[in-house]
Amino acid sequence: MQLTKITTGAALAVFLLASCGGKTNTVQLASEQEVAVATEASKEYVVDAASSILKWRGSKLTKDHFGTIQIESGKVNLENEAIKAGTFLIDMKTIVVEDIKEEEYNAKLRNHLASEDFFNIDKFPTAKFDITSSEKLATPDEKGNNYIIKGNLTIKDITKNISIPAKIDIQENAFHTVAAFVIDRTEWDIRFNSGKFFKDLGDKMINDAIEFELTLIAKS
Repeated sequence: MQLTKITTGAALAVFLLASCGGKTNTVQLASEQEVAVATEASKEYVVDAASSILKWRGSKLTKDHFGTIQIESGKVNLENEAIKAGTFLIDMKTIVVEDIKEEEYNAKLRNHLASEDFFNIDKFPTAKFDITSSEKLATPDEKGNNYIIKGNLTIKDITKNISIPAKIDIQENAFHTVAAFVIDRTEWDIRFNSGKFFKDLGDKMINDAIEFELTLIAKS
């Protein structure tokens, strides 16, 4: 089915491991805010987890790593093409590393990301995004984003309110969202080999910024 207009739950993407090679324009941060509540008149769209995906990219000084994480579940409520509420879960247990083809080294990096050095997945198996507000732009920006979505992003039980741009296509019974954004991982206590906290790391330093791209499809 071809989608035609724009709306966003995109805000979900959330977090990851290292950074985006050289990109430093991270999302705006604020303290946790009250979560938006759906009205009786709003229409609920349920996330199609099988068709949705969160891509991540992180980097050291000399190398990038990238991969995907699965969306576990989610929903967004719309009223007259306005976003009233939304909540999304990300399944951290599904972290995949795509750039390393050798099985042993792929597993080594994946297990390191799952460890206490990064996301501590055994203790924190999911991340969460709750929409707190949304703004439809009068005209799309240079990247085609037509919404600004604000929401509480929770990683490792730490919640920060972030503001991200998103493209959203709405149909009567489905919508498609694409959102690309960058976070500073240290704000969620992911400090491993961060130059902010450790000195003389050399080429072992990992960038604090993390790049995400979320593709989210939901159906009513």
